[in-house]
Amino acid sequence: MAASGARTAAGYVLAGVAGMGLLGVFLSSPQRPQTAIYKQSNALVRACEAAGVQISRLRRVTFFIDDCSAPIVTPIFGEEVRVIVRRTVEGEADDDDGARVTYSVKMDGRSLDTWQAIEVRLAPSRLTLDTSLLPTTRSATPASAQR
Repeated sequence: MAASGARTAAGYVLAGVAGMGLLGVFLSSPQRPQTAIYKQSNALVRACEAAGVQISRLRRVTFFIDDCSAPIVTPIFGEEVRVIVRRTVEGEADDDDGARVTYSVKMDGRSLDTWQAIEVRLAPSRLTLDTSLLPTTRSATPASAQR
């Protein structure tokens, strides 16, 4: 009976040592970052890559003219967690007859690990100005009274 008790005690000691070893592995493993993705060091590159994934879901064949090493990203004024990523593609698709097309993808970076696409749009082929968004400033006095 004494030998059996010694084996049982040795088994408990061995299990305790193994448990402590596993606990050490879990405690030393890298923790998930607690910083939103838009604040992380490679945030703009990851936003560009995520935008490419979203565009690829819209098209049959996609070849990106640009690359994400120098992404074209525009912050949205007043919304620091959101950006607009521009990507240019070439290939066969129903909307472009194989020509180069630029997409703008509005991305949200408040998540801890992935950018979320909010909206994907074809960008205009030339620079345009939407005057409906400009503030209107009209003089309170008529032009004839200003003379």
